[in-house]
Amino acid sequence: KAVVSTQSTGAAETAAQLSSINLGSEVSTLACCQSSRSAFIGLNSGQLVVIDLNTPESPRMIFADKIHHGPINHITFDMSGKLLFTGSNDGHLIILDTRASHKFKCLGHIDIKGEVTGIASIHQLKVEKDWCYITVSSIFNGSSFICHARLPVDLHLQPKEAFDDDTFHMDPSFINRTDCKLEFQASSVAMINPNTMVTVDASKKNIVVLNKKGDQITETDRANGHLLKGGSVVISPHCKWIGSFSPDGQIIFRSIEDTQNSVSIPSHSHFLGGTSFLKFANDGQQVVSCGKDGVLALWKWNYDSLVTEEKSAVLGAVDASRGRYASLLGLRKEQDAVLQNMPSLSALKCAEKTWLEKVEAGVQELKDKTFEPKIAELKKNISELRATVLGMIETNEKVDAIEQLKRHEFTLDIDERQRILNEGDDEIESIKESVEIENLAMLFLKELIKKECWDGMKVVGKSLVLFSGDLEVSNFPIKKQTEEERKEVERVLALYAHEKLEGEEVQYTPKAKDEAGEHSETQGISSSLYGSHAKKFYRDSIQHSQFNLHSNQRKRDQIELIRYTIGHLKNTFNKEFDDVYLSKKQEIARVAERSERIKQILKDLKSNDDVVIPAFKNIEIPESFLVVEDSEIKFEKFLTPEEQAALAEKERLEAERRRLEEADNARERALDTMMHGKLEIRPEDELQKDLVKPDFMVNKAEGQWSEEEHKIAKEFEKKEKHLMEEREKYRKALEAELKKLQTANTEGMNGFNEKLNKLFKLKIEYQKTINQEELKIVRLSRSIYQQDYLEECDFNLSKPLDEFKQLKLKTQEEVAEIKRSIDKLRDEHELILQEDKGIEKQFKKDFVDLDAFTMDILAKLYKRRPKLVKQKPQNSEASSRSSNPFFVKVEDPDKLFLEAMAELDSEVHKPEILQDDIWDRFVEARRLKVDSELKVKHHSQKIQDLNSYLQRKLEEDDSIKSKIEKTFQHLNELRDRKLKFLMNLEIQLLLKQGQVEVDPGVFSTKFDNALLIHRSVIEDLNSQIVTLGEGKVTAMIDCKDYYKNIHLLEWEHEKMQMEAEDLNTKTRDVQTLRVTKELQVFLFEENNAQRMQKEIQTLEKTIKLNENMHQRKSLDKKRILDRLNRLIKERELECSVLDAELKELAVSLVERQQIQEACVADLVPAADQRMKDIVARRKLVDLAKSQSQEVAVLRAEVERLRMKTFPALVQHN
Repeated sequence: KAVVSTQSTGAAETAAQLSSINLGSEVSTLACCQSSRSAFIGLNSGQLVVIDLNTPESPRMIFADKIHHGPINHITFDMSGKLLFTGSNDGHLIILDTRASHKFKCLGHIDIKGEVTGIASIHQLKVEKDWCYITVSSIFNGSSFICHARLPVDLHLQPKEAFDDDTFHMDPSFINRTDCKLEFQASSVAMINPNTMVTVDASKKNIVVLNKKGDQITETDRANGHLLKGGSVVISPHCKWIGSFSPDGQIIFRSIEDTQNSVSIPSHSHFLGGTSFLKFANDGQQVVSCGKDGVLALWKWNYDSLVTEEKSAVLGAVDASRGRYASLLGLRKEQDAVLQNMPSLSALKCAEKTWLEKVEAGVQELKDKTFEPKIAELKKNISELRATVLGMIETNEKVDAIEQLKRHEFTLDIDERQRILNEGDDEIESIKESVEIENLAMLFLKELIKKECWDGMKVVGKSLVLFSGDLEVSNFPIKKQTEEERKEVERVLALYAHEKLEGEEVQYTPKAKDEAGEHSETQGISSSLYGSHAKKFYRDSIQHSQFNLHSNQRKRDQIELIRYTIGHLKNTFNKEFDDVYLSKKQEIARVAERSERIKQILKDLKSNDDVVIPAFKNIEIPESFLVVEDSEIKFEKFLTPEEQAALAEKERLEAERRRLEEADNARERALDTMMHGKLEIRPEDELQKDLVKPDFMVNKAEGQWSEEEHKIAKEFEKKEKHLMEEREKYRKALEAELKKLQTANTEGMNGFNEKLNKLFKLKIEYQKTINQEELKIVRLSRSIYQQDYLEECDFNLSKPLDEFKQLKLKTQEEVAEIKRSIDKLRDEHELILQEDKGIEKQFKKDFVDLDAFTMDILAKLYKRRPKLVKQKPQNSEASSRSSNPFFVKVEDPDKLFLEAMAELDSEVHKPEILQDDIWDRFVEARRLKVDSELKVKHHSQKIQDLNSYLQRKLEEDDSIKSKIEKTFQHLNELRDRKLKFLMNLEIQLLLKQGQVEVDPGVFSTKFDNALLIHRSVIEDLNSQIVTLGEGKVTAMIDCKDYYKNIHLLEWEHEKMQMEAEDLNTKTRDVQTLRVTKELQVFLFEENNAQRMQKEIQTLEKTIKLNENMHQRKSLDKKRILDRLNRLIKERELECSVLDAELKELAVSLVERQQIQEACVADLVPAADQRMKDIVARRKLVDLAKSQSQEVAVLRAEVERLRMKTFPALVQHN
């Protein structure tokens, strides 16, 4: 939702974000303009936004307009920098002017079939300066289409003939439009030249080259593309390279001239969606790729490996691209200046209409204004014609039915009516066909599901639910066994029985600790080692011991035995399930029977209570899912004319039958007349009948009755009383029966609920056991896979080891053969050297007759050899030709040497003192010596070559030896691992809760570093821990008692300290006690009791006196109270008078307040006087405070002087 600009300072790693701008909507595509520093952004809302990037630190939004209904998926610029093409899924290609000076005006549009998948444009400046070519790929109803057209670059200057209507739709003939349907699905398109396009075959993952000839677009070349479907192609700016990318994460580059050869670069992760964008730089030297893995990659071409001619061609194309880009600099400066002066948009407005809709609305409005009189006249004529037709229809409805016309006969446009009917029929037929195909697919899918989940099941899955509750218990669905599975099970069972008879299986039974717990200990260990609770439910469960599963075949047999056990467990539970299912079926039947009786009782009791009859739910009757009831179909069934006729005939027969039944039936009429339509009379019905009173009781008063009528009335009252008693008895009996039936229903359903709860607990146990057995299967399958993997690794290592051994033997034989050849050549070389020395000695003997000077000259000439330029040795002519393009054949050095020797043997080099015969003898002797030297040289070269060859073979032998050792080491390690795997079997154990002391992990408990310890070891440790714990508790109790005595002594010590402090305080109080007069009297008086008695008598007299005084004062207060009450009454009377006056005063007060408000200015002196009073009062308060402080000081001085009169006692610490 934001556009982010980045800046690279030399390397991609140093790129940093400069700025961002919030658009308020999700971005679908983005492209930068070549003719200005601006970015064109397409949004998912169909709006096109232009961003000014002249100041990258603060980008501005300068243009926004809605041009498509759907998201803008493609934005492509023309190479001239003047046109912009946008594509979406609304079937339109919009052409815009990219220049800010033209305010990014929409110039026209082209209709495209389906959704646009790619837009390509090319502009050849040197060939056609004023025209550009575009190619658009789209997809519609699963088919791909290509649209090719030619557009003028200055489209805004074209005449109206360029458009075929006023909505700026491009005329196909003007733009030479060519449309073609492709045989494959194209996901992208690019243009190499005006008539050559490149696209991607998404289904076959190929790069396809298309060529336009006339009005046809044909395929000319096809090359392998990416590994995954989809992808897009991009052409370099110099139109020399093709780049492609796809979700496989690879970027592939290829030359346009040779599309079969390519270079692939892994750029992005295909796990996260691969590459999503690829763009060449303007000069073609750099490529930017972006992937869905969040990586933005920058690639640069490396031309170092190219030869001079190829490099110059590439750099020429790059220079051409730069020249094309440089030609736009003038236009770029002009448009940048206009961009900077354009105002900014504050926010993105949500437009409802697109540019095309606005243009169409304007055209329609113009047409309406032009033809407004004609439109008004046509509307008037149509309204008059409509009124006439409606009057005819209304008149037609009033005439007799035989004279009425049918509604369709009033249709004025019969052809239009017939066209609408035909369209409706065609649409109905297409809907019927699609519905039939869909129904056929559903039927096929239904048959597949039925075959797999119903017909192929031995036991179909079903469930049981409580009568009242959400508990649901299901059985175990079981598939039918195939013939191969049945034979395999029989084979494994027969093999197990045979092994059991031969006694090959060894049972592992640990020894018990004591005789008393031997049986339980053995049972617990065997159950634990068995790995599941299968023995608890299936005592005859047959499985091999987990300690004997070494081979893969044994493990596979064990898997079959486990599956056989699981099948038996499922069958056993299903039997229990069927019993409970049958009990529910019986209980539902009993409850339904009782419910019918309950309904009758409630009817007799005239009660409106509802009776709920339990029934099976759909999940309890799986057969109901295969039956579709008519009530489940919510749509009205379509009936063919034949079905409608058959239904009408059936209704006619049913109506005839009812008419015959309603005719005069003597039997039913007699039954209704004689017995009120009933063949049996029920006592209950008789009790419901009321007695009919005699006529005199209704028509006469009781005083007018005769004696006989009184007797009849008494008799009637007795009968009525008896009937009421019988009715009451019958009602109570019905209520008792109703309660009994309801109790029986409740008890029956509760009993079934208890059975189902027990079945649910049993299901949990069975499910746990089956899961344990299935876990064993998973472990065995993993073990089989691991063992197969180890055996495969062993085979893969053994095979190259044998090859290395054979190669080692072959190399050793070759080394021995080479050594023998070298020894033989050395012997021959010794002989040749001896021959060479003999030739030199023979030379001296042959020229003994010459003098010493001549002999010395001949000896020098005899040893003289020509000097040759050394040349680099070359292996072979073929290799030299392939590796060196400037290869020149080198002559044989021996041949050159002999030619040089022939030059030395010529007469030119003959000394003048030698005669011709001596020179010829000398030349012949020297030639013999040279031949001998060449022979020695050749033998030495052979020996040297063989030695080097021997060295290579020895190195090869050492390399093979090291490979054999490494392979043998890996093989030994693998076999050790395999042996450990075979010996260290994985055993599934059952441990009770509390026996696992490993901390549980987040998801599962890891037992990598765990140890399996016998229970007796833990029990011994626990007993030791208990003993040590008891000793520790005893020591802690002793320590507690010891500390208790210490705390008691500390408490007593603190108590004594506090008592001592209390005594010191008392002593201090006695010492500081004031000796008053009373205390002096008490201290100096000898008979204090007598003194106290006198004081008591004095106090008693004082009390009596005070009582008398209190009585007199009480009488006085009462008299005062009476007087005050009289005064209160008087005051109340006065108050009532004052209240009346107060009301009058209140009125006068309001009047005075109004007067006072009017005369506020007159009250200023009064306010000043009040301020003076406040200040004076403040001063008096301060004076009172200062005087009170002086009084307090004087009182303290008086108290100090008074204390001097009391004796002071000395205080001792």
